Amino acid sequence: MEVTLEQVREGLRAARYITTGRVETALFLALTLEKPLLAEGPAGAGKTELGKV
Repeated sequence: MEVTLEQVREGLRAARYITTGRVETALFLALTLEKPLLAEGPAGAGKTELGKV
């Protein structure tokens, strides 16, 4: 899957996520390297939805 960092940013914004550059970069690298990404946070933070986006 060829994806750019800008596409990751736009996709997260389209899904109404409020993120930081660090989160966007981590997600971009996980997608590019085809490696898993561990998302942690409190209930309701959007971890499951992040996997769907």
